[in-house]
Amino acid sequence: MNTETRVIYSVSEILQTARMLLEAKFPNILVQGEITDFKHHSSGHIYFSLKDEKGVLRCAFFKGNNMGLAFKPENGMKVVAGGFLSIYQGFGQFQMNVQLLEPQGVGSLQLAFEQLKKKLGEEGLFDPARKRPLPKYPKRIAIVTSSQGAALQDFLKILATRVGIEDFEIFNVRVQGKEAPPEVISAIQEISEKQEHDVLVLTRGGGSQEDLAAFNDEGVVRALAASSVPTICAVGHEVDFSLCDFAADLRAPTPTAAAAMLAPSRDEAETEIKNLILRLNNALTDLVQDKKRDLKEWAGILQERSPDHLIAEARQNVDRIGEQLQETLLQSLKDQQLRVQHLSDFLARATPIQAIKPYRERLRGLEAQLQAYHPHGPLKRGYAIVTRKKTGAILRSPRGLEKGERLSIQLEKGHVESEVMDLGMDEE
Repeated sequence: MNTETRVIYSVSEILQTARMLLEAKFPNILVQGEITDFKHHSSGHIYFSLKDEKGVLRCAFFKGNNMGLAFKPENGMKVVAGGFLSIYQGFGQFQMNVQLLEPQGVGSLQLAFEQLKKKLGEEGLFDPARKRPLPKYPKRIAIVTSSQGAALQDFLKILATRVGIEDFEIFNVRVQGKEAPPEVISAIQEISEKQEHDVLVLTRGGGSQEDLAAFNDEGVVRALAASSVPTICAVGHEVDFSLCDFAADLRAPTPTAAAAMLAPSRDEAETEIKNLILRLNNALTDLVQDKKRDLKEWAGILQERSPDHLIAEARQNVDRIGEQLQETLLQSLKDQQLRVQHLSDFLARATPIQAIKPYRERLRGLEAQLQAYHPHGPLKRGYAIVTRKKTGAILRSPRGLEKGERLSIQLEKGHVESEVMDLGMDEE
């Protein structure tokens, strides 16, 4: 090589020339591949590589281009990157400067939806246990929506047919576009701080996934979940689901359904009142029957414990004890007679008649004494034993008796009862 005619380039000149050629040749290309070596720098820039089974392409996704990214790129995710080829002169590195990034096979908004749903779900924002019941009869309703939307008009038509709602307040916000999330968040926080409403309703009509993007915004979802007022989310049509639906205490499939959920209609209220009256009457009837049974039971207890009942029971006990004592005394006398008879028979067998004659006479005397003292002795002679019915005491005089008092008269054979008709005392 002729050294006088050769041209010497600096490293930067070569790299700059190569960069210009690449950027001119490949100014707007799409590349598909799998993300690897992903890194989100503190500066906001994103660096990663795209790979397939035969090669690797370094990529730089600068902050100015990635600020509108709807989903979070991750290692292993298959994507389509759009941009241009270039060279980073600092390292002489061949790379692709990415200007747009989309998940392969699924829309970026849907992927962002799934990613954020998973993240917030793991934090517990969608946990059924944190859902609060709505008041059965709310009085003041806060409505967060666009005052110009058809959803509000549909909502108010149904709300007018409900009973028990005294007032509602509309918080006018944008429900679509970049300005929507901050306005919705501000309205929710204002309602939460005021605590003047019984229910917060977040609503708008149907639309595409892009139209409903504000209700999948992380800030909006967190604000709704943190509301101090019970919430209903009624966004879109029945088939539309937003992350706010999962965060709200109750999801309504449509705005009109949300209004119907807030309170009963007049017919429903009348039916419920009739049912309540019927249940109240049944409860009162059962209560009266229970009290009647209790009263009857207590009356029986009081009757058992009344003085008359206790006195009558005591009289029966006295009669029973008197009869037991009389039977015991008679049995004792029979036992004594039997012993005397046995002794007499024994002496007759064991002793000569002349020797036992004095004993026989003594035994006859004892037997005569026993007969004289036996209660039935006087009865055999025509006498009677008179006792007071209520005490069982044997009467020796009419002292202490009262007219009408019952007496029991024991005869030799059987007994009779009598009533005191007149009283008379012998002079002492």
